[in-house]
Amino acid sequence: MTDTNKINAEELENIAGGAAAGGQWMTVSGLKDGYLAIRTRPEATYESEINHTGLLNGDKVQITGGYVNGPGFGGQATYVWVFSPKYGVSGYVNAAYLR
Repeated sequence: MTDTNKINAEELENIAGGAAAGGQWMTVSGLKDGYLAIRTRPEATYESEINHTGLLNGDKVQITGGYVNGPGFGGQATYVWVFSPKYGVSGYVNAAYLR
């Protein structure tokens, strides 16, 4: 993984299904408590969170990049690069909470 906030060509080749869902709008769903963090890297660490705030159930995001695997809480997770109009930022979110 590069240190930049964009997925490079090599990472795009590793995306599940071989293509990003570019432009698709999704809704955050299934959060029991807390928030869905927007992250600079596909990993579940506090340091990777952008502004240490996040999305709530019902918030909309636009998928603008691809799916990648990374460490989650207690195992592997699938992350996707999104744009959040709520915060005006892009970053990785755990795809398990998008519908």
